[in-house]
Amino acid sequence: MSIRLSVVIPAYNRAALIGETLRSLMAQTLAADEIIVVDDGSTDDTAAAAAAFGPPVRVIRQTNRGPAAARNKGFSESRGQFVHFFDSDDLAAANKQEIQVGALEASGADIAYGPWVKGHFEGDRFLPDNHVFQQGGLPPPERLVETLLTYWSIVPHAGLFRRTIVEKALGFPEEFVIAEDQAMFLNCLLAGARVVHTRGTIEFYRLGEGGKMTESPAWARQRIENWARFLLSARTACLAHGVEPLQWFGYRRRLWEAAEDLKPLPGGDPEIARQLRAVVSEQPSTRAYRWHRQLERWGGGLQSRLTGGRAHSSFQAGPMQPGQVALLGQLGYRPAGRRERWQS
Repeated sequence: MSIRLSVVIPAYNRAALIGETLRSLMAQTLAADEIIVVDDGSTDDTAAAAAAFGPPVRVIRQTNRGPAAARNKGFSESRGQFVHFFDSDDLAAANKQEIQVGALEASGADIAYGPWVKGHFEGDRFLPDNHVFQQGGLPPPERLVETLLTYWSIVPHAGLFRRTIVEKALGFPEEFVIAEDQAMFLNCLLAGARVVHTRGTIEFYRLGEGGKMTESPAWARQRIENWARFLLSARTACLAHGVEPLQWFGYRRRLWEAAEDLKPLPGGDPEIARQLRAVVSEQPSTRAYRWHRQLERWGGGLQSRLTGGRAHSSFQAGPMQPGQVALLGQLGYRPAGRRERWQS
């Protein structure tokens, strides 16, 4: 029997939140044939909380190996033609899977990607951190690789993937703790993935809850080093496809920024720092990067005061639409907060 749709959820110490996440997935207007929760070595009752739902939820346990390994394990156990990689603490609008599966089937595309918004859940309120990302669409198809490596980033749970493109991309690179999702998306694009934008739905990205890693100095360095490692490996992958990322100012600035951010942090991998310095030293004066970053900060502050949100144009950000407010209401929340100008 063929399976149309699988959901894969990596989970680590999410006993208090995974129930609400699963309820949002089981209330989808297009139900998944299977929902695979990979308990990545939790020390709380995450596995029991998920298993209590019964079919179509299935729990797989493994020792703690990180989100990439957990997603890969779930994918290897899944059988769906389409795969929804979701996070264990986020919420999906009830029509997300129906709209995105429909878009992939109608277009023949490999990835459907739609609006998403970061924010805090407090009581029955959702307080957004910014405007809704990808509200106005996606970057131009011919510039997706450039955009991803310069001023953009993606979250896999805002999308839906055709199984074949995940196989071509070889899943999520497990050497990354941070940016494994960016690396996987890049590999999909380099493998020829076609991406379609899906309006009319939304994914709610939860911020500031227990279980997320803290910004200790050690974690800060690991985060920056992982991002630098991704940028360096991305260049290798792109060069294999005849593309030189150093031609893009934004990519060069990201490398410089990673090198600058690592300077005051003790410890770490000296080889990563050396590779960054080697690439950055080959570039023209870094003064332009410094000024560009400062101008970006000034511009972002002005944009926030004028519009209530700050994001690079690649994110095509915009206020939440009435239909999305209604979808939030179906989850039991109402939008609130001065930092977002909600349309009525």
